[in-house]
Amino acid sequence: MGIRSVLEALEVKPTDDEYESIATSRWGNKDVYPIPRDKRTYGWLSFYAYWGTCGMSLSSWTIGSSLIGIGLTAGQACGVVVRHACSAPYLYLTHVTDPEGHVVGCVIASLSSYLNGAAGTIHRLGYGTLARAAFGLWGAYFVVMLNVFQSFVFYGTQMCFGGMAFVLILNAVFPAFLHMANTLPESAGITTPQLTGFVLFIFLYIPVIYFVPPHQIQRFLVANLLISSATLFGIMGWAVHANGGAGNLVSPPVVMSKSQVGFMMVHGITSVAGTYTGGSERVSDWTRYAKHRNSPTLAQLTALPVTVTLVALIGIVTTSACAEMLGQVEWNPMMMLQTIQVRYYTAAACRAGTFFAGVGLLSVTVFINYTQNCVSSGMDVAMLAPRYVSRRRGSVIFALLGVLANPWRFLTQATTFITVLSSFGVFMSPAAAVLVVDFWLVRRTQWNIPDLYSPEGIYWFWNGVNWRALLSYLLGMIWALPGFIMAVGGLPVAEGWYRVYQISFFLGYGVSGGLYYLLNLLFPPPGLGEQVDIDFLQGPVVLGVAASRPSSGDRGSEKPARLAGEKV
Repeated sequence: MGIRSVLEALEVKPTDDEYESIATSRWGNKDVYPIPRDKRTYGWLSFYAYWGTCGMSLSSWTIGSSLIGIGLTAGQACGVVVRHACSAPYLYLTHVTDPEGHVVGCVIASLSSYLNGAAGTIHRLGYGTLARAAFGLWGAYFVVMLNVFQSFVFYGTQMCFGGMAFVLILNAVFPAFLHMANTLPESAGITTPQLTGFVLFIFLYIPVIYFVPPHQIQRFLVANLLISSATLFGIMGWAVHANGGAGNLVSPPVVMSKSQVGFMMVHGITSVAGTYTGGSERVSDWTRYAKHRNSPTLAQLTALPVTVTLVALIGIVTTSACAEMLGQVEWNPMMMLQTIQVRYYTAAACRAGTFFAGVGLLSVTVFINYTQNCVSSGMDVAMLAPRYVSRRRGSVIFALLGVLANPWRFLTQATTFITVLSSFGVFMSPAAAVLVVDFWLVRRTQWNIPDLYSPEGIYWFWNGVNWRALLSYLLGMIWALPGFIMAVGGLPVAEGWYRVYQISFFLGYGVSGGLYYLLNLLFPPPGLGEQVDIDFLQGPVVLGVAASRPSSGDRGSEKPARLAGEKV
């Protein structure tokens, strides 16, 4: 069998299901084309389960509990989360009473999910095509890879949590596992029991992402939302009862200047908004499965602020109560429960309680990784090489490569974890602004859908890149780089540059979005004001073939064909 035969065998094959019947090409396959009608299965409850799974997670828990880990009292941490929705490590200084900061970060992420999710409900297309329309067929690679890189961090973190959940379960069932000796060096950053749990989680997780397609996962998400709620509230209830209270909830006032309070408050909002913008930016990967156009709307606008804030407060109260009871702070809930197992293992209630807590937390990590990291990135990876990579193959590739990130190192200390969470807004907000402005203001939600898969169409721009989008992104992002480098441990910079980094989410969003709109007014791209859909009336469609090639400038600057495809 020759190489050509092998490549042909590896090609993603179309099906006979509506849009999935379109032939696979260099720019599209069955998972990249619009979602067929029979796979539009998500109602309003499904989207509440989707966003509830995102919010009822251990990442939300650690937004609050890690503040205890860096020295805040429970009252100070609650003030930070409720009043400022933030996770900056030095915000223990800012127990201010300004109500305007109330969960602003999550509200911004929710609005972003509504604006970016419309492409899915209107055109039944995902994040990759949203990026193609704005950045070009080649330019979209940069935006897609940006999201994939972000997901590597969060995917790896959740895998560690899943491995720790397995450790809890095995500790509760097998006393010998609880006392297993560590045979790995300290430099590995992980112990032998933790590595065992990590490997077991991978073996559990891979079949889930391989055999359960996105249009069928929503039933499991509803069940997981109930399980995760019972688990997290149960852990908090036990901790408060066992300690006889929630710990120190008194938050002494700290005198600060108005400018300090303002910048720290905005940076806190930036932290949470930046953390969740990645998932909200590419939510069209999931809204395209909606039964009706308005099915996701209410959940998009309400579920995330409520669940993230609630779980962060649960993390604070539980961590505070356990800190008093155990005499040490464990901001990572998995490590906290393992410490409880070591101290109270002989009690039957401890073994039973930690077993069921481990099962519940295992469910949390499996489904948060499915929806927010692995399968979403699998959809994105399918955009990069659609001839050979389907959503399923992309998810498996991403899942296996994510192990190489040594993700357990993100959890070694609270300040490191917070810095990782806080940094993504620098890179994500300018891209999110360009996508929103392009879809809503420049194109007014109208796309030439066949051209999204054609190198001869209007979205080819200049050599496959929309220079307007790329220039706008760079000019919105570059100002925050000096402060970002300092924040992650680089050379110190002037205070002004660090303040720019603190407000990078708003600065990047405003500069990139405004500049992109202005450039499109001055240099309008081709094909504005035209909605062109895929037409099946004359039989199967092959996308990616065009009748003519414009001679210069943006591709498609001449009036584009009504259908940039060849019917066969």
